[in-house]
Amino acid sequence: MSLKDSQEAVSEYLAQQGPLATAAAFGQQHTSISVYSATTVVRAPEAVVRGRWSPAVDGFVGEELLLNHRRSGRDLGMQLGVSRYYGHDAVTSSAHSELRERQDRAIALPQHRRLKGGLTSIVTERRSGRQFSGRACSLDELATVVWHGQGVTGSLPVPTAQDAGAAVSLRTVASGGGLYPVRLVVLAQHVKGLAPGAYEYQPHSHTLYPLQRTPTPVDLARHLWTADLEVDKVAFTLVYVYDLYVNSQKYGDSGLVFALLEVGGMSQNIHLARTALGMIACDQGGYDKQKLEKTLGFDGTSRHVVHFTLVGHGEA
Repeated sequence: MSLKDSQEAVSEYLAQQGPLATAAAFGQQHTSISVYSATTVVRAPEAVVRGRWSPAVDGFVGEELLLNHRRSGRDLGMQLGVSRYYGHDAVTSSAHSELRERQDRAIALPQHRRLKGGLTSIVTERRSGRQFSGRACSLDELATVVWHGQGVTGSLPVPTAQDAGAAVSLRTVASGGGLYPVRLVVLAQHVKGLAPGAYEYQPHSHTLYPLQRTPTPVDLARHLWTADLEVDKVAFTLVYVYDLYVNSQKYGDSGLVFALLEVGGMSQNIHLARTALGMIACDQGGYDKQKLEKTLGFDGTSRHVVHFTLVGHGEA
């Protein structure tokens, strides 16, 4: 039988079997459906969604989280965790969280600026920008941006029988239970008066703590997957690091959800502050998470990089 005869025979058979032809065409157009997608490095999101038709294909991790973080109204796990945090030891730990900050090599930041401009106008003007000029920013511009993202703004009394004066420090962004599990790490590149390198922002003392004994520039090009901006022209980068156990001991699987809400609030404040300062910025989702965590000294198990913002001055 010739190839032509074979094609004609197949065409004739498919003409008689309408549903089979439709299924074959669908399979040719959507080749990403595979029982092996869970064991290969190619696991595109749409492959996972379509693969849900097959019990051999794993679903989204996010789906598992949403199914488990609040299973039913009868799940007492979170209530038990929350109730434990009314105890003296938990309250005292939250009230004295500033003791976790290190001062031996901390770099004091200048007072943040009091920004002018109406909220509506700043929200309206906010846009993502990627045309960085390479112009250095001042230390007080950096201080203003990070303070609006996570700075301490007051305190809430939480007296106990053992400590009548206990109070929890409050910040510019709401946090579930006032636990603040998200840290801000600054990757400085072009900041006047600050050596290029990685620093952790310490909100209570409004300082930067160098993550290396001797600050060393972080090569952003090695960690980012982007072709639409020149990373060497960014003034500084903000890395959001989630400390899983800080709030998950209280909220269980819901801790991650609450932390990501907190990250969103921090990011929004940061973008509004840099807009008011006349700076540009963009969030970046394409980065090598594991490589970046290793560079910064985070284990990637209890402490995770969950977000990334590039900040600087735009071209004139």
